[in-house]
Amino acid sequence: MRTIAAAAAGLGLRAEHAARLADGPALPGIDFLEITVENWLEIGGRKRAQLDRIAARYPLVAHGLSLSIGDPLPLNVDFLRRVKRFLDDYRIEVYSDHLSYARDEQGYLYDLLPVRRDAAAARLIAGKARQAQDILRRPLVLENISYYHAYPDQMPEEEFIAAIVEQSGCELLLDINNVYVNASNHGLDAQAFIRALPSAAIRYFHLAGHWRRDDDLVLDTHGDAVCDGVIRLARDAVARHGPRPFVLERDNHIPPLSELRAEAEALRAAIHGRAALAA
Repeated sequence: MRTIAAAAAGLGLRAEHAARLADGPALPGIDFLEITVENWLEIGGRKRAQLDRIAARYPLVAHGLSLSIGDPLPLNVDFLRRVKRFLDDYRIEVYSDHLSYARDEQGYLYDLLPVRRDAAAARLIAGKARQAQDILRRPLVLENISYYHAYPDQMPEEEFIAAIVEQSGCELLLDINNVYVNASNHGLDAQAFIRALPSAAIRYFHLAGHWRRDDDLVLDTHGDAVCDGVIRLARDAVARHGPRPFVLERDNHIPPLSELRAEAEALRAAIHGRAALAA
């Protein structure tokens, strides 16, 4: 894998921009791309050739939706083996998915649902993370999710995450917008959450926009520019844990690629400081 610098700015690869990224010269300001692995796994033909061209121009990291590590079912070992082959083919070292569950005994739910946080759940998830890492032959990177239902009498999320990291050796994808959304909706201290995470485990950040409803509920839409509150939290994360690469996510109301590049550059300067980037 090509090196991704600590202050690198990446974009999520979306279908609207794939042709330009595949067929034009590499664009300045895009240091790497994050691909949704399920969208490309075992795809052939023209789409696979398109990904080949993108991979020749940009370093890639892989992000997943189907691991469902928080459910009580056995891991989907066949799926993980197919993921490993794909990661090996493209020399991708970073593979992330969500600290959530997304299936039950009847199949996939097409949503990312929160796990009830207790010591037993932490042990179960840590064991599955170790198994996944044995199959993948690389660290599993787990993302904190946004959630709208909170179970009563459960562990604080930061303690739950820290326990899983300690027991499994997994890494973290710190989604700073999700921290902001959860803090807004559940009356939590976002800065305290970020400060409590184990620094050494944090691999990279997600930054995204959200939408606040008239009743003040904040929805994690990935459909707007990153707000000042999320930028301030990202600065706090860098001050506490050091610089990390970040991915700017946009899944709805996707603007032209030029606008996303400009936003990513502005975010990089705001989070890391222009002087640090010039050094």
